[in-house]
Amino acid sequence: MQLPHFSLFRFGTVAIAKKNSSYPLDSISAYEFEFYTEDHPGGSIADGKFRPVRKGHYNLFRPGQRQKLVAHYKCYFINIVTQDPQLCDFFDQLPDSAPLWDMDAVVTLIQRMMSTEDKRSLAGRMQLQSCTCQIIALLAKQRLTDDTQQRGPFLHRDTLIKVDRYIREHPGEDLSLKRLAEISNLDPTYLHKLYTSAYGRTPAQQALAHRILAARLALAEGELSVGEIASQCGFSSQAYFCSKFKKVMGKTPSQYRRQFRNKEEI
Repeated sequence: MQLPHFSLFRFGTVAIAKKNSSYPLDSISAYEFEFYTEDHPGGSIADGKFRPVRKGHYNLFRPGQRQKLVAHYKCYFINIVTQDPQLCDFFDQLPDSAPLWDMDAVVTLIQRMMSTEDKRSLAGRMQLQSCTCQIIALLAKQRLTDDTQQRGPFLHRDTLIKVDRYIREHPGEDLSLKRLAEISNLDPTYLHKLYTSAYGRTPAQQALAHRILAARLALAEGELSVGEIASQCGFSSQAYFCSKFKKVMGKTPSQYRRQFRNKEEI
């Protein structure tokens, strides 16, 4: 069997600056995958549509699209150039954004590529090619499992994405397991098991992470009081908010705000 032909254009990791930077609108000439291991408020605008950064997700940008970066975020990335009909068809059928169940494996492969000593030698080029093939194989494996619906998380993939999007977009609302179960039309215990398996953390942990993220953005803007931010971001009290914020961020909300205003590294 002949394998699809492709060329590796670029790969590595990139950090889009936190400061208010202006990034130009660029035309994309390759299939560009961005893999996210952290939540950040930034993302990319592709053909006029904003694509956020979501931990455990990838974004795919295709040749011919126009992309503008929105600070700030970090990602691992790989750019693949191909005119192979089979590979182009596979990439074109992938979702623009989706969870990636084998994210750790993909990141490990990109890190291995980055650590390749002599990337121009035969051995180096073979290793880069091998790692790229393995990344494509992981994407294909996920798509196959999704299509055949062999695992619970894949069987309810659209429902889980709906629940995860609700958590991310409504940090100030009721995000109890009971409420999320109502949204998903799944049994609460079953939803908890599926979500945790798919995303690597419980719905409650995800809800807290996004409430903290919303609070950080509100603190940086500096218009609301700490008490107002606690209420807006879904915390039951200011004291509970301060306790959770300090546990996650290592500083109180007031300290975080002062540090942000002083333009120190957060």
